[in-house]
Amino acid sequence: MAMRRYMAIHTFHSEKAKEAMWAMASEDNSSQKDWARAWSFDKCRCLATWSGDDDFFFCHWLAETEEDIHNALRENQLDEFVFTACYEAHNYIDTACLSDERAFPIRATEEA
Repeated sequence: MAMRRYMAIHTFHSEKAKEAMWAMASEDNSSQKDWARAWSFDKCRCLATWSGDDDFFFCHWLAETEEDIHNALRENQLDEFVFTACYEAHNYIDTACLSDERAFPIRATEEA
């Protein structure tokens, strides 16, 4: 099955869960490359993550299905700390890897 792009929005179960997850993260000495390897699976992989001090953080995934992302989160016990909503992205533009392709392709549902 082809990989599709997803944005995952994670929100913490509670303030206590948020503190526990960030405490674990602060003890983790993995490099960014280690992180990328750890979050690569047969049917999905996390490409990027964004986090701040808020109650939400975000991840960019390539996955065959949304369920594959949830399975990866369970496998790494992240589901013990956060609720996750996944949204498939039909359009993707990244200034780090621009091409001459059309920026906003016509969706199959709009074609005549």
